[in-house]
Amino acid sequence: MKVLHRKPWTAITLSVIVLLSWTSCGTSRKQASASQEPRMLHILAVNDMHAAIDNFPRFAFMVDSLRALYPDMLLVSGGDNQTGNPINDQYSPKGLPMIELMNAVQFDVSAVGNHEFDSGPEGFRLLLEKASFDFLCANLAPPAGKTYRILPDKTIKMPNGLTVGLTSVLAINAGGIPDTHPNNAAGFTFYNPFETALKQLAMRDRCDVFIYLNHLGFEDDVVLAGQLPKDAADLIIGGHSHTKVDNEQFHHDVLITQAENKLKYATLITVKVNPDGTKERHMKLMPVGKKGNEKATVRAMVDKYNDNPTMNERVAEATDEFTSYEQVGYLMVDALREGTKAEIALINPGGVRIDQLSKGAITVRDVYTMDPFGNETVLFKLTGHELSALFIAALPLDEGLPIYPSGLKTRYVFAPNGTVSNVELFMTDGTPADMNRTYTVAMNSYMASIYKYEHKDPGTGLFQPTAENMINYLKALKTVPSYRNEQRVELKK
Repeated sequence: MKVLHRKPWTAITLSVIVLLSWTSCGTSRKQASASQEPRMLHILAVNDMHAAIDNFPRFAFMVDSLRALYPDMLLVSGGDNQTGNPINDQYSPKGLPMIELMNAVQFDVSAVGNHEFDSGPEGFRLLLEKASFDFLCANLAPPAGKTYRILPDKTIKMPNGLTVGLTSVLAINAGGIPDTHPNNAAGFTFYNPFETALKQLAMRDRCDVFIYLNHLGFEDDVVLAGQLPKDAADLIIGGHSHTKVDNEQFHHDVLITQAENKLKYATLITVKVNPDGTKERHMKLMPVGKKGNEKATVRAMVDKYNDNPTMNERVAEATDEFTSYEQVGYLMVDALREGTKAEIALINPGGVRIDQLSKGAITVRDVYTMDPFGNETVLFKLTGHELSALFIAALPLDEGLPIYPSGLKTRYVFAPNGTVSNVELFMTDGTPADMNRTYTVAMNSYMASIYKYEHKDPGTGLFQPTAENMINYLKALKTVPSYRNEQRVELKK
């Protein structure tokens, strides 16, 4: 995870800290009197909340406290509000708790993130209708004949007379869609985010403060800032890369912020517009988390969602703690291989959503937290050569992270230019795999849909979610061994 450093801003008023120690505050917005010079804009920004509903009681208290100081503060999200907590992800309709909680704390606007699509086209449309705030994305078009409450941009007239313009672009992968199962984005059309972002500059002259509220990733936000004309944009509030920007980052005179993920932090942004049109921009990263004073009404909402006996059912006991994505991934892929009786099983690194699991009880909720996507199980018959081609094709799509295997070990061999030239396959005893032999291989439906490589077998769906398979595996296993020293992948550079 990236932690970025620059000259810190310490000019946040002490009264914020004082207010955050109070017990409760109202949420009503007060209309400011006639605009005065200079004029101030305050924004509280989060991103990649990933259904961290347990942090919302604390977050709601912070929002109320800040609004007591700044009654006209805007509350925005950089997208990926969904996916990551089974209480939200397995709810009916899927994802509704997050929308209801965002309504309760009065979000003003959210970017569309790739995980907004995880509930499928119709599920996404339902959530948009339930939201009392607007979603922004300029580089998509909805399915033909369908109406989605997604705007390319939005202007907000503040009580002090400032006009704030916001637009948003969404990252798309090499397949031309956001990082979600292709079925979830069926019918949508996506456009190049950088080209679209430049086209959106046309709205710059209609506002006093112009903001990109992107779900693009910090490094690409920096690239975009470098492509913009001088003074074209004031802020880029980002998401997608889970980057912790804890001090001010100016690139091409654009302030770029991001607040990691899962409501661990929020960013308080202040823009001062002087009478001569010049601006002063500052940000402060503020911890959220679960500890501290809470808003009682939001706590009651979260407790009601969490009152779910099915999710709290114990399915197995872990004999040791898990401390990395690799360790959790190996447990998941072993469950997939055993549950399907395949010779080999594979899980993509993006399919493993947690890097820690405590020693002791493993619950149904833990399983759906590891594997929240609802992917189906697919069985293939692949030769060793086809398997090697799969690994090579997958690496750039998975941002250079290798696949987690079961029943197999892999060695990635890299060329001098940094690209992978070959992936050597070994059986679990260390002997080389027979590259001409055909193996039964289990994987999830996302991998089956997104990886493009030469293979003959189109695959057979088993009509069982991978998470359900894992629950059954753990119930039969009962006691989970330690994965602390497990090594199955070698990177040879």
